[in-house]
Amino acid sequence: METDWSVKQMPTPVPQPEAQPPRRGRPPTPGLREGILRAAETIFTRRDYHEVQMDDVAEACGVGKGTLYRYFPGKHALYFAVMFEGIERLRAELAAAVGTSEPAARKIRGIVHRTLAHFWDRRFFFSLIHQNEHKPDGEAREWFRHRQVLSRLVQEALENAMAAGHIRRIDARIATEMLFGMMRGVNRYRAKDDRLEDVVTAVVDIFMRGVGTPAGRQVLAPPRARRA
Repeated sequence: METDWSVKQMPTPVPQPEAQPPRRGRPPTPGLREGILRAAETIFTRRDYHEVQMDDVAEACGVGKGTLYRYFPGKHALYFAVMFEGIERLRAELAAAVGTSEPAARKIRGIVHRTLAHFWDRRFFFSLIHQNEHKPDGEAREWFRHRQVLSRLVQEALENAMAAGHIRRIDARIATEMLFGMMRGVNRYRAKDDRLEDVVTAVVDIFMRGVGTPAGRQVLAPPRARRA
């Protein structure tokens, strides 16, 4: 199921993952929460949400289900914790991609590559958000905070590409939503035998043919084409 990526742009500081303290009782075991999240991520990416049971996660972590519930009150909370932790990793990856010394157009490709790679084995990672993002609960608000930061990173990269003459002077906010929409679409509808690099190339090519300048497309052209 796809997610509506559209949201108003509002300045916001980089959000930090909200650690959910365990319930009252024994003090938390160092590293156990992180271990639970790693095990749960593996399970959630291999199965549909409705197929995952808390017993599965407890067994994968080597803990009792009671211990698991001390850290996460249910599957819903665990799923969102896994997802937000992954989104924070993606934010760091996109920040690294736009922080390089590469030409501006290549940074756009880096954004597309890192985003699609992050969700390559998580095709329906946002399905639960799509069902709940318009509800005034904590998960929806947290999602919007993370989403705004991702949007701002991409928007700034597009603004820098405009300044470098690699894309036309357009509304960077709308172009950001267009790029997110393209990535969301190919992630949802790609075929089983599609290769990541081919999909990245297709998205960047279509996007740059729409908003790119000849100079920007030349930056992304294969070496042989550049010489020609």
